[in-house]
Amino acid sequence: MIDQNSAAIGRFDKSFLVHMIKDFFLILVLVTIVEFSIKAALVYTNYATNGETEAGRVAGELSDNVRSIMRNEGGPVAARTMYPILETNWNDLGYEIAIVPAPVTIDSIEENFGFTPEGIPAGPWPEGRYKSFSEDIVAEPFCLACHTAADVGDVLGTVTVRNYLAKDFVLWFKDIQLSGGLAIGKILVHSVLLFLILRARMEPLIGLRAVVANLARAYGGLHHRAEIRTADEFGALARDLNQFLDRISRVIGELDVVLGRVVTVNDDIVRVQGDLRDRIDSVIGRLRKLERGAMVSAKGEPRLSQRWFEAARLSLQSRQEQDRDPDATAALLDELQEVIASAEAQIRNSEALFTDLADLGEESETLRDAMAEMTRLEERLKGIIETGTTLVQRVRPDASHVNSDAETPEKA
Repeated sequence: MIDQNSAAIGRFDKSFLVHMIKDFFLILVLVTIVEFSIKAALVYTNYATNGETEAGRVAGELSDNVRSIMRNEGGPVAARTMYPILETNWNDLGYEIAIVPAPVTIDSIEENFGFTPEGIPAGPWPEGRYKSFSEDIVAEPFCLACHTAADVGDVLGTVTVRNYLAKDFVLWFKDIQLSGGLAIGKILVHSVLLFLILRARMEPLIGLRAVVANLARAYGGLHHRAEIRTADEFGALARDLNQFLDRISRVIGELDVVLGRVVTVNDDIVRVQGDLRDRIDSVIGRLRKLERGAMVSAKGEPRLSQRWFEAARLSLQSRQEQDRDPDATAALLDELQEVIASAEAQIRNSEALFTDLADLGEESETLRDAMAEMTRLEERLKGIIETGTTLVQRVRPDASHVNSDAETPEKA
């Protein structure tokens, strides 16, 4: 796997086009090598199976050539000229040949033509692996005109042919030199043609790559669209990419609307929170003021205990027994009872007031806790708005109005 941050990504020498041309060139070279190797194998197989047969065929053709020369009246003289030509021609075809005259032929030529026939000497033979075939040239009636010492059916000479494996490979190598040069030229021409065809056919893909590269850049906009140039797979890919970008744009637009609504809701929460905070502060202030007033009032009119009233009543009863004035004592007791009843009523009212004040204080503390929780919710909502705004700006930099709306909670 290649690192996605590698600097090699996107370089021309790493492009698909260069890789395609390189692979095509190597494949053609490999195919050419395989073709030459198959030809070499066929040369060896043909030598192993048909080497001797080929040597026999050449020996037969060579014997026919000798007979054709002998049909002329000056055959022996013509043979001296034709034999070197035959040797050169068959050597060029990969065969080593020898034509050795028989003693009867030597005697007849020396007697009639005055020279010793040499034919094509049988040596020295080259070293190497070979297939050999020999064929005798038998005297026919027309041969007796020159070969006067021979009879029909006598052996006039022997044709020997050697088919060397090295000679076959030499011919194979010469063929490779010729066809190899043509193959290299063909490979170069095909590679150039393939480059031109691929460059023309890959223009839509290069356009798609440019669109994707623009989308991949940081804070790149979604307004880029691929141009549909062909009706093939590249055109279908460009169309699908454009449809995908349209869907993403619609989703981003909907997200933009949702973020706008969230910003509006956050503004309302901030406004309500401010009003509620003012009211809670006012209620708490008034409660604290009432509480302080009640405490001052309680300190100004201290509470008379029941034990004190019992002591006062016992003192009055004792006084009544001493003074023996029941009417005055009874009136005083009645007034004291009224004072006691009024004091107890005030005490009960004060206790009820203190209880209510305590309950209101607890409720105000609960409201304060609710305000703190609302403040935390506001902070979380503000974080969501900032995250969504950043996301929208990354995919669509032209969404500037979301950023301006998102600043509202911070100002609040």
